Amino acid sequence: MLFLDISADDTPEWARIGKSTVYDLVLNAQTEENNFIEDEMPSTDITYYKPEISQELQANKGDPAFDFIYGMFYLLPTGEDVKLPALFVFAGNVGTENDPMFNAWNTVSTITLDHFDSVAEKIYFKLNINSIERGTVKVAGGKPTYTKTATT
Repeated sequence: MLFLDISADDTPEWARIGKSTVYDLVLNAQTEENNFIEDEMPSTDITYYKPEISQELQANKGDPAFDFIYGMFYLLPTGEDVKLPALFVFAGNVGTENDPMFNAWNTVSTITLDHFDSVAEKIYFKLNINSIERGTVKVAGGKPTYTKTATT
């Protein structure tokens, strides 16, 4: 599940991006080659990841996520105005059967608007993840409650 924070203040108001046909989270590992003297061949080392939802996502008119993205489409924001909280909730219950809980990334992501199909009333956009805070989510009534994972 993917949620965007559509609030105008510091209290998150999560709107689910549910009208999408593909959920393809690409990690985009950035690598460098090192040719160590003791190795027969160069080694590939991962320096960092640059995750993104690489395909186009869509939201349909009438849902809160669409209304929020449409406002962005209309205003065409840039810079810090397109860096927004996004919550990535992963499948697989890590809680109990009676109290389900899911691993999640609470991110700051850059929203890149792609195009608006006015006939189908769909806006297509991409999310590039800038930072990740790891935690868990419980969902009740379609709304997530995020809890940051304790660090040791």
